[in-house]
Amino acid sequence: MPAGIFSKLIGTLTSFFQVGGTAGPGINANGAALETKNAANSAFAIHRGAFPVGDNDFATKAYVDEAFKPLIVTAQANAVSALIANTSTEHYIVVSAPGTGAAAAYISGTVLWDDGSGSGNVTILGPTTGATITTTTSLTGGTFVFNSNSQYVWTGATWLNLAPSVAGATYTIDFVIGTGASQSSVSSIPANAIVTNIYTVFGTPYSAGTTIKVGQTGTTNLLMDTTDNTPTVAGTYNILQRTSWGASALPVLVTIAGAPSAGAGTITVQYTQALA
Repeated sequence: MPAGIFSKLIGTLTSFFQVGGTAGPGINANGAALETKNAANSAFAIHRGAFPVGDNDFATKAYVDEAFKPLIVTAQANAVSALIANTSTEHYIVVSAPGTGAAAAYISGTVLWDDGSGSGNVTILGPTTGATITTTTSLTGGTFVFNSNSQYVWTGATWLNLAPSVAGATYTIDFVIGTGASQSSVSSIPANAIVTNIYTVFGTPYSAGTTIKVGQTGTTNLLMDTTDNTPTVAGTYNILQRTSWGASALPVLVTIAGAPSAGAGTITVQYTQALA
């Protein structure tokens, strides 16, 4: 055989090129397309690679998830010290405070992907500036605080709530209260917001001697004091106002004194981030 013949042999003459023997996956030529197939060339197989760099590079699932769709976040990782294992349910986790030790790669703002396989550890995604997440529950206690059922965009330094970022719009927090001494809304009013209105509606009168005030942690009567309502009488109490919420995102706090055995109501707070 001429010495140069091997330099002229390119690829394979068969349409299916198998790797690793008869039990291994392979590359199948289907017309002008190439397919990654199983050993029997009867179904597609997984083909893995690194994050894309050039315009014509293949995109991995992690890259597409990170860059081009809002991720539904159901949980947070708050200063964990061990790697988080995949569970049996696929979901996304936001890192609200950086990890330590074995989990030091979980930096603040990172999104973690639990692939639902129940095997191995979660995958780190981004975040990429401009990427968005949607939270299904309120997440507190870390560097970032997230409201439930809200959408956030990564600015490059923080997760910014998209709703309050629309300056001039009015937003409403509405929640039911019972007889507990301290009760909070699920969602928080964002930092530097202006509260413009509050309603308290007592559908079931409270026991004699009950007093109620509405505000935030540290200033419990910021929005409504005990002299502004009579919870022992069914009715509606309303205060128009312009009250600065302050420099921190906090939930609305209702403080009830008198240890009532009966009573129920609804708190409605309206706020805005005003146009300059």
